[in-house]
Amino acid sequence: MNSRETSERCEPKSYDLTQPPSREELGMEPGRSFMDVSCDDGFTVTLTLPDDAVVSVTARGVSADSYSTANPDTGSPTTVDVHSVALGVDEAVQLATGLAESLGIDTQPVQNWQHEVGTDPSGGNVDSLFMRSRLGYLTAEMQVQHLGVSGNNYIHLIFTWR
Repeated sequence: MNSRETSERCEPKSYDLTQPPSREELGMEPGRSFMDVSCDDGFTVTLTLPDDAVVSVTARGVSADSYSTANPDTGSPTTVDVHSVALGVDEAVQLATGLAESLGIDTQPVQNWQHEVGTDPSGGNVDSLFMRSRLGYLTAEMQVQHLGVSGNNYIHLIFTWR
């Protein structure tokens, strides 16, 4: 990948999910069942969702796929995944709490995760439960993850529809 391609991949991305998006709107190439954009340095991903919700995340990756369709290589997309950049615990809690509020998700699992990370003497991995909500036609899911080896924390967002 040359520096221009890297630069373009690290540019902010916006996706309108107020209604089921087309393959073209998500950047899925003909004959491919998925698309993936990643940037180690992170890039802003903004998602406009049903029910007037808008969320933004500094992501290391975003992908979309049509794996749940009868013909994934030509079918309509059914999933968008967003993976945050590495965050400190406080940053992860702040971002996850804000995202949960925007998505209509109870924030208590985020607080439970924070407590578990802070009290885990083994320094192991700690994942929150998947938190879910419904926004119009979309199912929104979020998980907060702590990797004990590195101490990094990540937020994983999944949006699915049929």
